[in-house]
Amino acid sequence: MRGRSFLFLCFVLLWLCGPTACQKSTSFNITEPDATATPQPLPPPQLSTITLPITIPVAALEEVLNQQLTGVIYQDDNLQDDDLMVKVTKAGPLKMRAEFSKLMMEVPLKIWARGRWQWNACELCKSLQKTEETEFEVTVRTESRLQLQPDYSLKSYTNGDFAWGARKPTLSLGPLKINLAPFIEPKLKAQLNPMLQQLDQELQRRVPLPTYLAQAWQQLQAPLLLSDQYNTWLSIEPQAVRLTPLELQQNQLRLQVGIDAFIKVLSGQKPVPAKTAALPNYSPTRTLPPVAQLNIASDVSYAYLTLLLQKELRNQRFSFEEGKHQLTVHDITLAGRGTKLLLALDVSGQTKAGFLTKKFNGKVWLQATPYYDAASQSIKVQHLEYTLQTKDQLVSTAQWLLQNRFRDQLEKQMEFPVKDQLASIREALQTGLKENQLQERFFLRGAAFTLEPDTLLVTPTGIQTHFLASGQLTLSFQ
Repeated sequence: MRGRSFLFLCFVLLWLCGPTACQKSTSFNITEPDATATPQPLPPPQLSTITLPITIPVAALEEVLNQQLTGVIYQDDNLQDDDLMVKVTKAGPLKMRAEFSKLMMEVPLKIWARGRWQWNACELCKSLQKTEETEFEVTVRTESRLQLQPDYSLKSYTNGDFAWGARKPTLSLGPLKINLAPFIEPKLKAQLNPMLQQLDQELQRRVPLPTYLAQAWQQLQAPLLLSDQYNTWLSIEPQAVRLTPLELQQNQLRLQVGIDAFIKVLSGQKPVPAKTAALPNYSPTRTLPPVAQLNIASDVSYAYLTLLLQKELRNQRFSFEEGKHQLTVHDITLAGRGTKLLLALDVSGQTKAGFLTKKFNGKVWLQATPYYDAASQSIKVQHLEYTLQTKDQLVSTAQWLLQNRFRDQLEKQMEFPVKDQLASIREALQTGLKENQLQERFFLRGAAFTLEPDTLLVTPTGIQTHFLASGQLTLSFQ
């Protein structure tokens, strides 16, 4: 009788502890962590230098000046005042060369002179006179030293002299042989200074640096569309101008202009340019950096990241310790808090302890630090941890979830590739900056760009990856 009672008691216990009776169900609803985290500060922008090499062949100046300086340079038609008439004409093309930091010029001149000889034997005698004319050539040689003013205007300082040919000019008038040099030299020297001033004016007018640089400065401040396909924009905020010394060598005028600017490559809507700044005075420098650095901000929204995670984790079941513990992720969302990513999981699960099965469901929160993995060109996370409130509730509900295994698996699956996005940015740089006409004669060109990760930021709308694109960026006018 006692044996039957014992068996009956065991049967009742087994029935009570069956699939429905020996289970404990827990629901928890952990509130969202405090959203008042300090936002991550943006990295300070880095200055880049856009180089504008200016090369002016002396031959071009020579051609222009030959067009300006033509015909008669000086003419004296009065024979009565000194018995001499003189006309100075340009005899051939002027020649220029640049050497030893100076601009040198030779101007061949043809001089026509008419002289009058008069002789009176006595006061009552008839005056005898004779007029003769002659032609000869002389060469004017000048040297110009060029200097840039703070407002970019070109100031030239020219001096010069002239040299006779093999013989000095003479005029034969009857029995007299008159040396014309003493008469002509003062007149030539008097006309040499105006001619040199005209040369200075032409040099300054034919090298209009203030006009070119002011136009370039204004054009650079307009956002430039690099790619229609990727909706990528180049934004330039010029800050300062640097100039290398003006070189006059090898028959060229050479000058390097460096425009220091904050340069960004942005995706999305056309950026709003800052208030247009006026061209500042330049700062002299000996050299300019050969490589420009472009700050590139690449944004990945939380909506996109959440979609990727949902494809990987939604309704996925995790099993631990040979099925003793089970967890199912029903939904997942991603957001940002300060410098960390905030992960919200809608989960349910169960765990067994002897004959007792404990079930739970609700929302848990984790946070992690994102970083950029250059090897895989993707955004990954590290230091994945439960929030403090989540830890407190899991201690009494599913303490085994606090172990590292689930977090390790989650970390491995939280990988967001940005390889295609970087490839599109690189392509936009290479093609968009290959040759881009800003306006009329100005061209912006870039080449040989490489991308290196710089900073990863957690923003209110997504993860922002900052890259430095290094390459050559030049501005030219044609």
